[in-house]
Amino acid sequence: MYRNPFFLGWNKGWSFLFFLEGGIAKIEAKGFGISITTKVEKGESPLESADRLVSKEQRIRKSRYHSWFRSINEK
Repeated sequence: MYRNPFFLGWNKGWSFLFFLEGGIAKIEAKGFGISITTKVEKGESPLESADRLVSKEQRIRKSRYHSWFRSINEK
């Protein structure tokens, strides 16, 4: 696959790749050792898709971190 890095200033550490798979527009985000993919929703710009994808992952990571932090402080 061709390299098509798309960097957003507010999402440092992430790079994005937009591609078509089976006629469906998709976006792949790579960063911090993971790669996540989702489809671009109807009426959504590529920037909005990137924001939605990464903000969801960051919420999950933050929640896991706080859960872990609480568990080690309870001991």
